[in-house]
Amino acid sequence: MNELEKHIKNQRHLLDADRPREGHEGRFREKLGYQPVRRVNFRHVLQIAASIAVILASAFVLIRSNKSGDKVAVQEIPASVIEADIYYSTQVGYKVDQIRQFDFDNVEEKTVLLDELEELDIYQHQLMKDLEANPEDERVINALINHYKVKLDVMDQIIYQLNQLKTETDKKNENESV
Repeated sequence: MNELEKHIKNQRHLLDADRPREGHEGRFREKLGYQPVRRVNFRHVLQIAASIAVILASAFVLIRSNKSGDKVAVQEIPASVIEADIYYSTQVGYKVDQIRQFDFDNVEEKTVLLDELEELDIYQHQLMKDLEANPEDERVINALINHYKVKLDVMDQIIYQLNQLKTETDKKNENESV
């Protein structure tokens, strides 16, 4: 016991410090056999999937609440709505191409993301059917335009997060190469 007390008294300055010595965390992780886990990719995919789930849920509610379009005869869709549809479709196509150009670490993540985006098209097709059945209904026109806006916002967020992830990965690779 005497040697232990002597050792504690000699090392007292290290024991009274607020923080452990330099490199403590690295040595601790090394002893535990720690290997870095890629959580960033999963977190981003989870955020994207959650956003898409919210959009799909709201689309489902809108479709179920608007059944009046089924009772009206088919009429011609106004030219302004067709122009808006063409504009937004073009913008969505451009964003999808941007997302496809990103290099994903995991091919499954890219496939899941693109499949989720394609599921949003199902809601758009339903809105177009409702619009064909009732072209003068402002609710359907507004729902279609809002759908496009939300889809573009989600895609912008996805692209932003992918760019952020790419920047983080590039910085990490630069630090490792130095």
